[in-house]
Amino acid sequence: MSEITETLREEYEAFRSRSLAEHDLVYLFLDAVFEPLRRTGTTREGILCAWGITVEGRRVLLHLALGNKESYANWLEFLRDMVSRGLEPPLTVTTDGAPGLIRAVEDMWPKSLRVRCWAHKARNVLDKVPEEMRPEVKAHLAAVREAPTHADGREAARRFVERFERDYPSAVRTFTDDLEPASTT
Repeated sequence: MSEITETLREEYEAFRSRSLAEHDLVYLFLDAVFEPLRRTGTTREGILCAWGITVEGRRVLLHLALGNKESYANWLEFLRDMVSRGLEPPLTVTTDGAPGLIRAVEDMWPKSLRVRCWAHKARNVLDKVPEEMRPEVKAHLAAVREAPTHADGREAARRFVERFERDYPSAVRTFTDDLEPASTT
């Protein structure tokens, strides 16, 4: 092993074993990224990521770990590791729609509010409509996301469904699936 590799491994081990008790966390964000980590670029490694925002408004990277599957077991182990290092339950936990992640969060922190990430939801919906329809769909999604009240958001969501359900049923199913956690107003 090279000296650089050994130094990086030591720094990573210190990072992943440090106490998290000092972080008075309010918002937690969880996601997995898949990066080509081999020279060939054909193998993609999954990295489970956790970062948060503290009461003081400080952003902090909390944890990183390999996780080639976004399974319930992998996410639960990841979350348990952070809790064992002193992480207190956050007020909110923002996730994508991965079922294993959602279940692990709900099991670990049943009293925290789970928020559905709008960037992921919008991308998933837009992937299901033709390119020429994306500006209009995006505008409708923005109307839901930026509604001033919960009631206005529900009305904008109803209009979205009414406008697109006949022509793009798959996009509408994606939109309505897990919608309540995405409605934060």
